[in-house]
Amino acid sequence: MVSYIVYATRGGVPNIEEHAYEAVSFILQYPTTQLVSRKNNVSIPWRKVRQNEEVLLAWEMNGKPLSKIQSAPLRVVVAGYIGARSTKWVYKINALAEPSRGPVEQQEYLYYTSQVSEKAIYGQNREAQCIVLKRVLDPADARIDRAHVCAPVIASPSAIIYPEDKQVIIHDGKITLRGWSYSGGGNWVERVEVSPDGGSVWYAVPQENLTEKHYHAWRLWKIDVPVDAEGWLEFCVRTWDSSNNTEPTFVRSAWNWDLHVTSSCHRIKIYSVNRTRPATAARLKELESRGVPFEPLTRPLEFALETQEEYSAAVAKHPREPLN
Repeated sequence: MVSYIVYATRGGVPNIEEHAYEAVSFILQYPTTQLVSRKNNVSIPWRKVRQNEEVLLAWEMNGKPLSKIQSAPLRVVVAGYIGARSTKWVYKINALAEPSRGPVEQQEYLYYTSQVSEKAIYGQNREAQCIVLKRVLDPADARIDRAHVCAPVIASPSAIIYPEDKQVIIHDGKITLRGWSYSGGGNWVERVEVSPDGGSVWYAVPQENLTEKHYHAWRLWKIDVPVDAEGWLEFCVRTWDSSNNTEPTFVRSAWNWDLHVTSSCHRIKIYSVNRTRPATAARLKELESRGVPFEPLTRPLEFALETQEEYSAAVAKHPREPLN
């Protein structure tokens, strides 16, 4: 019985001058500078292949042949799975009764709990890159724990694309954010939420501000978030899909040694300047009258913010020390 479809690929970016696409190996360089040569084989379950139009062999995009850098002459597109399954430069397809034993699946894309140590994954001889799959919670049990092998399905990632990180926003009590959200495994984006305080308070994006739903497609969104505070604020976004999956608020909630499936809420920092506050409005008006831009934040002003008479009057009204 056929359970898995395995396709061999040509790893790496091909030489632009080459025209042959025969089976070859590729070179993978590790941090130890040791070179290991191997073929790149990955697999997908047969049940995924049988689903309608979710696994494609592609040789064109937008009516034009794929370029070599886009994986010409042939690539696989697997909807809802991680990009490592939508492999490029395909030259062979096999049908097997078990998953691929290629290094991408058997050694690399494995999902461990945070209690599993680095030595338990890589073994004592890390330089040899012989990955030893041992979970040493019990010294007498050194068997491979397959309960921590993760399926290649994309979670529910999302991102803020406007404003940019570290941007200064002058606003009137609301900041407009835009972004995209996605979900894999045949689910679709159902709700998007944005937080202006790092993940404590969340505002849902209005449904009319989300683009149309489609299987295996992202949805663009837009929201005006109420913001009263000024200074550096941390905004983050999370997605809820049709199966109620969402992202962990913080990356530490999903951290693991190989850093797989750690797609936590995307975060940016914004410097908020709220014009609805009288003092802020007065300062902005003064800067405008002098022709001085608000940015950069670290630039010293070339004029005093108050006169000596104003300072003396304030000290006299509110003395620094007790009178008696």
